Amino acid sequence: MEAADFTKTYAEIFAERTRVLSHRTDLETDLSETNNKIAHLSEVLTHLNPLTDNPHASNEIAGLGITDAIRTVLKFGSEKLTAKEILQRLTDNGYDFSTLSAPMSSIYKILSRLTESGEVVREREESRLYYSWNWPTVSDEDIPL
Repeated sequence: MEAADFTKTYAEIFAERTRVLSHRTDLETDLSETNNKIAHLSEVLTHLNPLTDNPHASNEIAGLGITDAIRTVLKFGSEKLTAKEILQRLTDNGYDFSTLSAPMSSIYKILSRLTESGEVVREREESRLYYSWNWPTVSDEDIPL
């Protein structure tokens, strides 16, 4: 190969890199606009929530940190959930995972911490782990009269 061939190859690769960088910029712009639209829609849902019959509207967790969002899902869930079901509930309720590189790892770590602190109960059933909120039991002695 001669120098002219290398120059031509260099120019082609440089042009391709420029095209891909431009495409990435367009995607980042689209993502930013999409995130803004989601935030706006979540705000609208927050304002509409009191007018609905749904006491646990989905927008409740959209603005929370992931630990509080998991707490909310478990507190308002009527059944025990697997970690994957918790991820699905969070996703269904508009939680934004775009800042997390490994959402399931984060969920497992948080569930482990919440279990250790006693906030969450972990049960193994048919080789699956289920999580539920640990509601404290109240006896008659605990209620002051």
